[in-house]
Amino acid sequence: MLVQENRRRNVERVADPAEADELVLDHLARLGNDPAASHETHHFLYLPTPDGADAAARTLHRDGWSTSIEESEGAWLVTAVRTFRLTPELVRETRAQLSELAARHDGVYDGWEAVRP
Repeated sequence: MLVQENRRRNVERVADPAEADELVLDHLARLGNDPAASHETHHFLYLPTPDGADAAARTLHRDGWSTSIEESEGAWLVTAVRTFRLTPELVRETRAQLSELAARHDGVYDGWEAVRP
């Protein structure tokens, strides 16, 4: 795992996770990208301890994700990267999986973003 220096991200906060996912897929479509095409995605999990962050990152790595860990605002941010075809079903399943993983380590899943091809 790679531990990086603290860096800030500007993000729009949406209270409803399903709505947030729909907004990202709609935004990709408005940019002319086919959301169902393969996209590199970055997912963000915040964990309260370095041990929890490392455990979550190891689990993700075993499942085929690339991960990095950095200290961020008093917590540990695990960024998980993987290329997916962004179907609504896969987005929902991934959110559920990563939310459960974060909760297992007393953390939170903070959503995702897609990298434009």
